[in-house]
Amino acid sequence: MNGAVIAVTPGGQKLARRVAKTTGFSIYLPEDLRSPGDGAISYTTLRQAVTDCFRQKEALVLIMACGIAVRILAPLIESKQTDPAVVVMDEAGSFAISLLSGHWGGANELAHSLGELLGATPVITTATDVNGLQAVDTLAREMGVQPEPFSLIKQFNAAMLKGEAVAVFSDYPGLRRISCAGLFFYPFSQFAQMAPQYKYRALLTNAAKVLGSHDGDLYLRPPNLCIGIGCRRGVPTERILQAIYDVLDKHNLARGSIARLCSIDAKKDELGLLGAAKQLGVPVDFYSKEEITALKVPYHVSSFVHQNMGVGAVCEPTAMLAAGNGRLLVTKQKMEGITVAVAEEEYPWSGWDQGEKKH
Repeated sequence: MNGAVIAVTPGGQKLARRVAKTTGFSIYLPEDLRSPGDGAISYTTLRQAVTDCFRQKEALVLIMACGIAVRILAPLIESKQTDPAVVVMDEAGSFAISLLSGHWGGANELAHSLGELLGATPVITTATDVNGLQAVDTLAREMGVQPEPFSLIKQFNAAMLKGEAVAVFSDYPGLRRISCAGLFFYPFSQFAQMAPQYKYRALLTNAAKVLGSHDGDLYLRPPNLCIGIGCRRGVPTERILQAIYDVLDKHNLARGSIARLCSIDAKKDELGLLGAAKQLGVPVDFYSKEEITALKVPYHVSSFVHQNMGVGAVCEPTAMLAAGNGRLLVTKQKMEGITVAVAEEEYPWSGWDQGEKKH
């Protein structure tokens, strides 16, 4: 986690160094508390330091009074989906208070970690936690999946606090070994039978739409789709994006589950491909001819591609290389000047070793 610890007093700077040592966070101190060569970053005004870190970091530890923190943070807060985790500590290190983004941002977890590492008492005020319930957004964060639409999270957590059960239907057998109070896990093979019994249903899947689902269902999108791309020189970003969207839509795959784009390393400077990855907010992986040739799984071969690129194919083998031990979901799809293939990478909780297939 990319974080910062900010202190304002001599006592606070001593605690800040302890926090930084255990977390790896950067230290921000007033100029008069910083020593040459100590690795700390000096600031002129506290408000500017907090503002800069709020916009750049994933987590902040503010060693100061809660009132000071609240007054500075108030105009910066935008959304629980994008705001960083904020934990406030007193300079004696007695308490670690989860102040902002407790679930999705990870402030509750950070407060607990600081408590264990530094002997502070974590102060957690989120209702699901104090009632011993697993918040849906915390589960999603721990699993690395994206809630969609995120706005439903509040309704689901509120329902659990009222004693309502939430059903989680999953493509992945490994997930159903998880045990959480208030959450009940089912395979999609039982969706038609069990879904009508629940008002609140979370669907963990990279399928764009599940047959029989309704608008109140919360999708949990695992980022596990690797998109292999082959393209002619100079194809613009917009056309590559449209080709990707067309393939995903045709095969009922969620755009929110795209993990990465991939291609042959001869395309490292292809602006359209790089631009597509940037707009999607995902990395793009490139593979050499040797890596593609060494791949010991079958894929569609093109004499044209071999003549021009020195390998029999690009989109299918690079997608499978990116997916590691995963599997090819969509074979090569041809469009004008573009080819697209989709592979699904395995997650730790996929449970594919049990031999169970997706719904």
